[in-house]
Amino acid sequence: MKIILPVIENGFQKQVARSFHNTELACIYNCTNQTVEWVSTKDVGAKSGDLAEELRCIGIRAVISTQMPLMALGFFVESGLSVYRAASESIEENILLFTANQLEPMTPILASVSSACSGSCSACKTTCNS
Repeated sequence: MKIILPVIENGFQKQVARSFHNTELACIYNCTNQTVEWVSTKDVGAKSGDLAEELRCIGIRAVISTQMPLMALGFFVESGLSVYRAASESIEENILLFTANQLEPMTPILASVSSACSGSCSACKTTCNS
């Protein structure tokens, strides 16, 4: 099983980004062999054109993010992925907490309170700040 986290680079340090919105890098952690892969977010979903299908094909079953727009949460959940709220900006800490089953699941309430989308969404009638 693999998990994916949005990542930003802060100088020489990589940390969990607020969301996948406007993020160019993602960390994919393989829980089976405990390896990390760094991928461009533009490359994820580019092969098939279907992000959900691409994530399933490469074995991703969970997403960890600090914030998530309500519509993105719905997309991931409907695609069969588990979504968890990052506990900190540390990639390593979040991976350890995930493997210890100690991360909080992202809920619609958490997503609506901490939404990171930028713009207006007519589906949820929410204007979010980036």
